[in-house]
Amino acid sequence: MKIHATVLITAATLMALPAAAAPVSVDFTGDNVTDKVEEDVRGALPDESRAKTVLEARRQGRRAVSAARKMLNSLGHYDPQIDLGIESTEPPAARLRIDPGPRFALGPVTVDFNGTPPTSAVAEEIRDALPVSQGRPAIPSEVLEAERWIVTQLREKGYPFAEVSDKRLLGDRDAETIEVTYLVQAGPRVRFGETHFPEDEIVTKASYLERLVPYEQGGLYDPEKLSAFNRRLAETRLFRVARASLAEEPSGIAEDGTEIRDIVITMNERERNTIAAGASYSTSEGYGLSFEYTRRNLSRRGDTLTSEITVAELEQSLTVVWRRPNEFGYGRGLVLNAGATTEQTDAYDRQALEVGAAFEVVKSPEFTYSYGVTGEIVREEDDLGERDLQILSVFADARLDKTDSVLDPRKGWRANGRVSPAYSFGDESNPYVRSVGQVSGYIPFDEGRRFVLAGRLKAGAALGANAADLPVDDRFYSGGGGSVRGYAYQAIGPRADDGTPLGGKSVVEASLEARYQIRPKIGVVAFIDAGSVSIDEFSNFTDARYGAGIGVRYSTPVGPIRLDVAAPLNPTDFDDPVQIYISIGQAF
Repeated sequence: MKIHATVLITAATLMALPAAAAPVSVDFTGDNVTDKVEEDVRGALPDESRAKTVLEARRQGRRAVSAARKMLNSLGHYDPQIDLGIESTEPPAARLRIDPGPRFALGPVTVDFNGTPPTSAVAEEIRDALPVSQGRPAIPSEVLEAERWIVTQLREKGYPFAEVSDKRLLGDRDAETIEVTYLVQAGPRVRFGETHFPEDEIVTKASYLERLVPYEQGGLYDPEKLSAFNRRLAETRLFRVARASLAEEPSGIAEDGTEIRDIVITMNERERNTIAAGASYSTSEGYGLSFEYTRRNLSRRGDTLTSEITVAELEQSLTVVWRRPNEFGYGRGLVLNAGATTEQTDAYDRQALEVGAAFEVVKSPEFTYSYGVTGEIVREEDDLGERDLQILSVFADARLDKTDSVLDPRKGWRANGRVSPAYSFGDESNPYVRSVGQVSGYIPFDEGRRFVLAGRLKAGAALGANAADLPVDDRFYSGGGGSVRGYAYQAIGPRADDGTPLGGKSVVEASLEARYQIRPKIGVVAFIDAGSVSIDEFSNFTDARYGAGIGVRYSTPVGPIRLDVAAPLNPTDFDDPVQIYISIGQAF
């Protein structure tokens, strides 16, 4: 006996219903009752209050019958017997008697191609690998998922317009089977044609944008490669809108009969100039202002030229960075930098000119690494005297970021490290290797990520020279708003007799913060930091200094504004009882 199995489609659109104790009693009978059937059916019943009248109880019972039938259909039971009765209790209640009936299996599963079929090899591959087959349970969600699978497979094999135009479902109650026929329109097979950039409407040169193209002209259409192209266009941050899509009409026919369709690019560029400003304050470092000017597309090849001026009580600097992404192909860029710096800290006075070049590789949004060379001309003065130095160094660094946000992470972890062999010559000559690494993690304790526990561990060491022989900027210091709060900038570590910080050959720092978002834009934190600086190559943390405090965060589009108040827990005679820090961005 044949029946049209339209219930299959109805079951596929089943919405999740609240699982709760319902005022409808259910009895199960028959040979096809399992623990899963009982649990799923009871969980699907509507959550309702007790009926007050017989009419209300009957309505509740009908709703329960509908919910139970949908759930049984979704489990493959397409011919259940459900009886509804009303108990003459006070108050009245509905009772269902359910026999799930047999679990239907799939009968023959057929894929028919309408119109121009795909190649015989592709058609055979799809039929052989179809995720549903005769004899398997007739689960509606699996039947629908197979429909999506067919479309995905065809598009990945070069058929961008593939679709399942219809499904034919035929149930046989006597055989307890459901036959399925997918009617598929493959559409034309397509190869990538030329990529057309709107050169007259944008500043960016097409020769640069062509470096971002992940497919080859003449290659079979691949939806992932087209999606990758769109992602790469977005990653440049040059455009408000950038979209690559297949042309509506073919531009030709290849020798094998496949269509050739060009890629059409729609673009709307962002403003090329950006000006930004920042400010900071701490009781030990005083006020600081920074101004940044960025020129995008300086050479019309996706590059950015960034100039930053810092004017602070302890530092005045000018830094220029010319970043040329994708210079050597996608994800492989060149970074050139130059700068001049003057510092007057408690530890030293320093004037420096610096130039550098780096090769930068972006493997993914999460992982980047670079290596390069830096040259410096330095005049420095500290407690040991005055020196003129020239420093040549090479470096390699890497960064892995698995957090949910660059500016205000609330879940995940990140790590970065840098190794820099260097040689200083001039008044003194010393080879050395400076290495530093840091790991931080963020654990949310609620679904909305309002309460987050954040931790940080940093370690660094300089090998090959004594601490006194290292350039002052390559020694390690600790203390301040970015390391151990509660202490002044550079206050932790070896000191001269008059209290002047001397710096060391190694550093270890650790921080723990409890962050709580009390309002959408306002958060509070409690924290404890620790740090140790040693003149030995490896710090053992026995002379660590600890600081603790509380803070407030105010969220802005450029990151949270941070106010921290901290006190040293084991201060020296040189440390003040309280330190205050104000800046933009989380401490880590």
